Amino acid sequence: MIRFTEVVNNTDFNPRMERTAQVVFSVSEVWVNEDFVVSVRPAPAYRKLLAEGRIQGNLHKQHEFTAITTNNGNAKETHVVIGEVNEVARRLNRDHRELLKG
Repeated sequence: MIRFTEVVNNTDFNPRMERTAQVVFSVSEVWVNEDFVVSVRPAPAYRKLLAEGRIQGNLHKQHEFTAITTNNGNAKETHVVIGEVNEVARRLNRDHRELLKG
């Protein structure tokens, strides 16, 4: 399993006040099992949230965000983590096999 820093949505959704809810995000730790990763893609909308100051934490404006989708049986989850797509994909790729003859 690999440890990442995840952006978590802490918005208090009240059905009556849905349009006026203040969107609040925080940063926490998440462990991802690389065997269940289905896709890795950029999440550029979170960079805009960071620029607007909606993500709480000591983050620089240059941070990139990546969405990691995992599938464990019938449960599908998407985790938005801090890191550039290629860096996150490199950390998830733990296969060090080599071609012996070729």
